[in-house]
Amino acid sequence: MPKKTNRLPDFLRPLFWEVEFERLSPEKDKDYLCLRIMEHGNLDAIRWLIATYGKPDLRAWLTQREGRGLSARALRFWEVLLDLPHRKVTRWIRSRPTDLWEQRTHRASTKMR
Repeated sequence: MPKKTNRLPDFLRPLFWEVEFERLSPEKDKDYLCLRIMEHGNLDAIRWLIATYGKPDLRAWLTQREGRGLSARALRFWEVLLDLPHRKVTRWIRSRPTDLWEQRTHRASTKMR
């Protein structure tokens, strides 16, 4: 059962350096918290996210968004962690416009082969 709390643990503070950390709320700022932690969180942050919202809720949230806001790398990680269908995640990744930075790094990596 996910735990409900109004305060964020202090170890999450470095992930939210550009906002007033004390004003963030797990209830009101769920989208922002999930996106930031899913993309940049360490193991402690990921554990907190799962303990706070629960895997079923995170799975539903990510499915509703169709992975928008997360990199392909992060989506593949969460695909495994939340037991999301591989084909569905692949469709999400392929349906988005290609990021210019990803194009550049992909070209550079294929030249190195």
